[in-house]
Amino acid sequence: MPVTVSKKKSGKYSVRTPNGVHAKGTTKAKAEAQARLLRGVEHGWKPTGKKKRKLPSSDGATYA
Repeated sequence: MPVTVSKKKSGKYSVRTPNGVHAKGTTKAKAEAQARLLRGVEHGWKPTGKKKRKLPSSDGATYA
């Protein structure tokens, strides 16, 4: 399912797939984020609503 981000005459962006329009008049950053989301879902990603887990930094610091 190819995701297409296109710029409109008004300067806003739209996000389209063969299934339909997913965003009509949004900013470029939001349109790119929407496209990444749709591509991820297409490849099997399932949103859980959980925040991304932080890994300990590799700077050698120890945790007490």
